Amino acid sequence: MDGERQIDHVVIAVSDLDRVVGQYQALGFTVTPRGYHDWGTMNQLVQFPGANFVELLAIEAAARIPEHALDEIPPRFSFGAHNRDFLARGEGMSMLVLSGNDSRADVAAFAARGLTTYAPFDFTRQARQPDGSEVEVAFSLAFASYSAAPRVGLFTCHNRYPQYFYRPTYQSHANGVAAITAVVTSATEPQPFANVLADFAGGVAVPDGAGYRVGCGPHNLLVLPPDGVAERYPGAGVAQSDETRLVGFMVEGPHLQPRTIPASAAGGAFIVFRESR
Repeated sequence: MDGERQIDHVVIAVSDLDRVVGQYQALGFTVTPRGYHDWGTMNQLVQFPGANFVELLAIEAAARIPEHALDEIPPRFSFGAHNRDFLARGEGMSMLVLSGNDSRADVAAFAARGLTTYAPFDFTRQARQPDGSEVEVAFSLAFASYSAAPRVGLFTCHNRYPQYFYRPTYQSHANGVAAITAVVTSATEPQPFANVLADFAGGVAVPDGAGYRVGCGPHNLLVLPPDGVAERYPGAGVAQSDETRLVGFMVEGPHLQPRTIPASAAGGAFIVFRESR
């Protein structure tokens, strides 16, 4: 897949899934039943009618988590190990995921642009439907990374059975949110990571205030210096850090009251509510 890739989902890694699910429900989000991965993680999702979602993720069985296999050809990236290591230093947004429809083509495109790439990863899991039945859902992932930002996981996701994955019951929210429309990164030097995101998204990094913006379809990826995050999103509650890290995301809906939910009230990543334009 070439061209701009849209936001598919964000991963919020948390130490206590029940607590953070409760935070999201208190904010008016509908949360799916719990799902389990064979590699030792578990999740619950917040799906939107705009066909993207938030993945609330925790460790379910640390002993089952495989390590990265970086000496293999091609190397293998471990989703579970990345999130386990991320959580060792605190909760928050551990991964940015863009849409894909051909993980092999995405790996080739990333490599051609100079990104660090890994073997494509295919998996299936059971998903509980609103009526209590379970169906199989399947995904193909293409991972990429940037050595100067080890706490940021990047991959594209090809959802092979979206008709079973997205359900209207789970996409309706009391707060009226319809989609994730932007993701915010904090970086002391925004331009290098903005260029990485441009290569990842198939877009272009353009100046935006003190930082940069990368378009990805109808969505945006913002890279701001730490003080730029604090200035643009007062109340976000993000601790100052020299690390490049994913810190928050924006959601929109037709009748949303503008507000910012601090990171401490949303699993370690702030949420900006905005009315759809």
